[in-house]
Amino acid sequence: MASQSLDLDGLPQKAPPRLERSMRYADVAVTATAKEFDGVYRNKKYHPADLANTLDRALEVGVEKVMLTGMSPSDIPINIAIARSRPDQCFLTIGVHPYHAAELDSGGQVYLENLVESLGAALALTPCPVAAFGELGLDYDRLNYAPRDAQIRAFKAQLDLFVRNAWDLPLFLHCRAAFDDFVEIVTPYLGRLPRRGLVHSFVGSTAQMEKLVQLGFDISVNGFSFQDRESLDMTAAIPLERLQIETDAPWGEIRTGSEVAKRFLTNAAPLPASKKRDKWDAKCMVKERNESCAIERVAYVVAGLKGISVDEVAEAAWENSVRMFRLGIPVSDDRHV
Repeated sequence: MASQSLDLDGLPQKAPPRLERSMRYADVAVTATAKEFDGVYRNKKYHPADLANTLDRALEVGVEKVMLTGMSPSDIPINIAIARSRPDQCFLTIGVHPYHAAELDSGGQVYLENLVESLGAALALTPCPVAAFGELGLDYDRLNYAPRDAQIRAFKAQLDLFVRNAWDLPLFLHCRAAFDDFVEIVTPYLGRLPRRGLVHSFVGSTAQMEKLVQLGFDISVNGFSFQDRESLDMTAAIPLERLQIETDAPWGEIRTGSEVAKRFLTNAAPLPASKKRDKWDAKCMVKERNESCAIERVAYVVAGLKGISVDEVAEAAWENSVRMFRLGIPVSDDRHV
């Protein structure tokens, strides 16, 4: 995060006051299958797998619910095992991220049939660990993973699959540098998406956010949403009733020296001790790797940008996440769009 180039003129000046009570958090985006949680960085193994340690640290600071993001079918058994080992804390999404669109493209109908079978089996588990269908969508910033046309085909194929099977799930959506195509593709399906969904890790303009909200989607933000002025203004404008928060761990860290951190995190509780990856300690965070235990910092930045209390942000985000994804909590007042 290049703090010297980030324009904060006109944004609230004051840091939100320190929280006076413990809050509950739902981190709606953690990629448990990322190599960093296996101790691998730039193809070199530095330490043992330690996702369990990160989830313990999360619980200690009130992160009662964590959603494990499904990037491709290969993630499903791993994420299910984690969720079944922590049924009160962990839930998962199942789908094909745009980075893996080429897999779906080459696998064709067999690939989709296997996805349907895997999701059906997961939905039949008791308790059910599945919170959403996804991650699916478009990412034109990373066309090196899958070309534009392959991403579009994968997005449409999964939306077709979803409505054909009438799964009682919200969508977990990805939209990066592809807004116009995203809206054009998803709009015809809206009448068959009764629980709509979340556009997660959103980076974009206020007008784009408002269009997504108009379509019935919630918006979630993390450290990536705080890296340019356009997205800061967008975050400030998200209606509280449509706001969710996340870390996108192991990525999306809010850098301590950034202008955003210096302005809005002065009253935030300190993070747990951290050590470099080659000095790994099970009791410590790994420097430059994000974790769920940092989600309070997301709430502080959002509160600072909006000029409201952290309590208001945390409570709204919690209620919105539980209402949409349920997360093992009975919900009697589902919001209809």
